[in-house]
This record gives sequence, C-alpha cells and structure tokens, in this order.
Amino acid sequence: MTRGEGHELEATEMAEFHVPRLLRAAEVLCADGRVLRGRVFLPASAESHAGAMRAEEWMNDAAAFFPFLPDGEGRPIILNKHQVVVVTVAAAADHDETLEQVGPPAKRVRVECGALRLEGEVLVDMPANQSRILDLLNRPGSFLNVREGERHHLVRKSGITRVSEPAPGASRPRP
Repeated sequence: MTRGEGHELEATEMAEFHVPRLLRAAEVLCADGRVLRGRVFLPASAESHAGAMRAEEWMNDAAAFFPFLPDGEGRPIILNKHQVVVVTVAAAADHDETLEQVGPPAKRVRVECGALRLEGEVLVDMPANQSRILDLLNRPGSFLNVREGERHHLVRKSGITRVSEPAPGASRPRP
C-alpha cells in the first residue's frame, strides 16, 4: 500500500462513522452565570422515531458533555450538562409531530432556579395517576422542558429551587 492509499482508506473509514448532525440555534445559561449564544449539534436521526432527535431528547440522553459552537467562533467548545442551568432553543428544534397529534395535557408552571424565573407550559404525557407536576419532576431525565411560545427552555432539574402552578388568570411575571 502506498502512502496515499492509506490516507484514502482512513478518510473512507472515518466517513463511515460520521453521524450526520443538524446545527440549531441555542442560548445556554451556565451555572456560573455566563450566557452563551450559538449552536448545538442535534443528531439528524433519532432511534425511537422518524426525523431528527428533538432537543429535549438530546439533553436528556446519558452523555454528560456536549459540543457547542459559540456565535462568532470557528471551533466548538465542550460543555458539561451538570454545569448548565437552562438551554433555550426554538420550538422548531423540539418539534414532536406525534405529541402534537395526540395533544397531551399541558400545565402552566412557574419554574425558579435561584433568581431566574421562567413561566410556561409543561406537557404531562403520563398516565392519569402520575399527572402531577411532582410526578413529572421525579420522572427520569435530567432536564424539564418548559415551553414558552416559540421558545423551549430545557431546565436542569437539579438546578430547580422551586416550581409552582400559577393561579388561573394570574398575570405573567415581568422579566
């Protein structure tokens, strides 16, 4: 084998192991207070359904670290999920056609992580006897998806200090 043939073989082998990814805009609030704007790399296909992996699924997978491409930088950095408070993505990055067709019940919540307060809806896609907010918080997965219109806030559960259900008709808190 000549020198050039070996490099072609390596390139071919590497291409076979490449997992196609989709870049999605995201804002990350880190535990130290830094806010990073950029893009996350979501797998272009999911194991459990047709289409790309949803942001909520991706953040709740077992991997402790993930690549993040900050705006204005040419190379990604690696972030530790345990040091992330919230990852905010466009609702389109978390689109779930099946859930939209079924229309699981949603509950309005106010989530606090220290001084940070988020308000939105959480989907309660669980049996009726496990449909409390407490049940949702205690189910497997490290991140809770708080849906606020066109944005989804993936909140690290271990960073949540308080969750409440606003009274019906209560005004939304101002930022």
